[in-house]
Amino acid sequence: MSDQQRADSLGCCGNAVARTPNLDALAERGALLSNHFTPNQMCSPSRSTLFSGYYPRHHSLTRNGIALPHDTPLLTHDLGRAGFKVNGVGKFHFQPILAPVEYVMPDSNAFWTLPESKSWRGPFFGFDAVDMVIGESAAVTHGGHYARWLAETAPEVGKLYLPEHALSSRPDDLDEIWKSAVPSDLHYNNWITDRACDFLAEHNAREPFFLFVSYPDPHHPFSPPAPWCDLFDPDSVPVPENIPGELDRMPSYICDDSPGDDKSSGDNKSYFDFLLDPGIAREQGFMQTTDRFSQGTMAQAIAHTYGMVSMIDDGVGRILAELEARGLDDDTIIIFTSDHGELLGDHGLIRKGPPPYDQLLRIPMIVSGPSIVPGTRQQMTSHLDIRATILELLGLEGNHGDGTSFAKLLHHKTAPGRTRLFGEYHPRASSQKYNQTLLTNDWRLTIYPERLDWGELFDRRGDPGEHKNLYFDPAFSSIRDELMVEIARDWPPAPDAGGQAIAVY
Repeated sequence: MSDQQRADSLGCCGNAVARTPNLDALAERGALLSNHFTPNQMCSPSRSTLFSGYYPRHHSLTRNGIALPHDTPLLTHDLGRAGFKVNGVGKFHFQPILAPVEYVMPDSNAFWTLPESKSWRGPFFGFDAVDMVIGESAAVTHGGHYARWLAETAPEVGKLYLPEHALSSRPDDLDEIWKSAVPSDLHYNNWITDRACDFLAEHNAREPFFLFVSYPDPHHPFSPPAPWCDLFDPDSVPVPENIPGELDRMPSYICDDSPGDDKSSGDNKSYFDFLLDPGIAREQGFMQTTDRFSQGTMAQAIAHTYGMVSMIDDGVGRILAELEARGLDDDTIIIFTSDHGELLGDHGLIRKGPPPYDQLLRIPMIVSGPSIVPGTRQQMTSHLDIRATILELLGLEGNHGDGTSFAKLLHHKTAPGRTRLFGEYHPRASSQKYNQTLLTNDWRLTIYPERLDWGELFDRRGDPGEHKNLYFDPAFSSIRDELMVEIARDWPPAPDAGGQAIAVY
């Protein structure tokens, strides 16, 4: 699993620039699900949905800053009861990173100041043992197993994550782009790969296992180490898809919320400053218009993103080679996906935020393993369905939550997929941005119950990039109204759903 990776970022997904030979090879021998979606474009809610099979309103982690309840039934519990050894490596984010120390949450930085953290490796949400990375980029040195390992192994390296030690100068107009000075072999992505390979090397081949390998990248900041930071020429990467005036048809907050140049106020704090010292709550995702960035700066961010994806692909290749060396590759189900996507300049926007654009909800999904028929599937599938699907593939019983297994689709390319998926965004800073989505094969409707003057309707077949909002177009009012009846009947608003917020993120 990766973090904040778009569906179109892999060579097997038609990207002519990407360098992802290992994931492309995995897709060639497995099923590539090209219409796979998360119902939430934020990290913690999406990850909790993947493991539970429940919509965020039902597992209660509706936004970052809320902790997943310990008694939530998860795929890891199902597998543990069935005799599987259940291990995890990397980023989990089931609990707030900034949870206060009194909550004693291992997914928080504060936990790692406590004496009980010294030998702790689990159990954790159904995992028997974990090797944990907390955060991404320069934030990873504050807590978790990786931070402790780095401090013990190479204490001088931690500071090299900071942008002031970058291998070259940074753009003046976006402070979260730099070439990390951290040696690649000591970088968290390679540490995660090393720990995953160690687990496979030490594992008893006769014992069934589940291994979750979770990379924090290509989540911004855009700061890969060498050689990955120089792998792509910014002049050769795809130009973002942005139609002039398209945001004029969208809810007004999208442009109104974009941070200005004045960094003195909390509202205008840059993402990198916010990452290290959040201060007052900003809206989740830190979405921003790109009109303040030069074309060269945006191209550099894209090039670095591609470099981070290639670094992850290299790690996947090492793990697949270790599986093969242990004779486990023919009897292992291998899944690659992400938690959500990234705007990366499309629509004149960067990062992620309340509007559930296709670039945020649609994510990579590859499934390879015994009896899985190779080839691309166009049918709609969802993170809601992963728990149910894995259980069916393994012949196990378990709670499917809100999900439906797509195992038949993996065995038969013409089997049906989903006909609809609901989505929901619970805001952190403004209740007006609460929105609900209905996604079908043809349409994406998004409504804002507190703002009747906001709404989104996109023709997914005629406008797959979602550039022309048809919500207030009279020619499409009947379609809009039909979808609104369906969402009101089957997905009534739940703006207050979710557990207690205990941290900003």
